[in-house]
Amino acid sequence: MDPSAVWRDKNHRWRIEAYRAPDLRFAIFATNGTTESAPLWLFGMAALARWLMTHAISLDDLETD
Repeated sequence: MDPSAVWRDKNHRWRIEAYRAPDLRFAIFATNGTTESAPLWLFGMAALARWLMTHAISLDDLETD
């Protein structure tokens, strides 16, 4: 399944992929140069908003990938 949208934070520490499977899902990867973590799956916009707030990432800090 291919993501419908992909974003990175300005520091390129996080990559966020959006998927439209029966519901809206987000896979978040921690990136460090050439390596990346296993995905953290979030379900729905509320979960993504909470995750962004806890990591002090604003929507202005995201850029499309």
